[in-house]
Amino acid sequence: MDAIDILVNEHRHIERVMDVLDRAVAHGRGGGAVSPVLFERAAHFLLKFVDGSHDAKEGEVFQALIARGLPSGAGMLAGLSAQHEVGRELAGELLEVARGVTRREREPEELYALAERYVRLHRGHTEAEEGRFFPMVRRLLPVDVMERVRAKFARIEAAHGSLAEAADALELAFPLPAAPVRRAGGMRPQPWVAR
Repeated sequence: MDAIDILVNEHRHIERVMDVLDRAVAHGRGGGAVSPVLFERAAHFLLKFVDGSHDAKEGEVFQALIARGLPSGAGMLAGLSAQHEVGRELAGELLEVARGVTRREREPEELYALAERYVRLHRGHTEAEEGRFFPMVRRLLPVDVMERVRAKFARIEAAHGSLAEAADALELAFPLPAAPVRRAGGMRPQPWVAR
């Protein structure tokens, strides 16, 4: 597995957390009880594992490209870096609002709106990286450079822990009902998701 494979694999684990947020928002807006602690834990995941680990790994790829002459101040690198910054800000806001909802100083709808914004940002960012950026990286960076980048990934992960295990823990801690499924004769709710 090369450095890009690792990042793509991490995207799949982050997507599981995005799915948890999607279900939590739908459940809450549908009148179900959703603890703000779910959003607080998700915000911690986003700050520690997405920003602190995954985005840091992508930063190593950015640095390798810059070292080979790709300009950092414009184009794709600048756009992706800006999205990382927006994601960090949204995750921080999500954490703050979740704590405010717990204290009954903020409304749950604020959580739902922030969670939706983060999910949209992440999904668009992932699509851009996997569709355009990662193929470009594979064309521009030789295998020996990619191996050095991958070695740096291992040090980053050692400092933060496993993103996959953190996603597993979040899913297990907050099982939510799946979205209703349309059947002939009307809607039938899915059973609670047990993982």
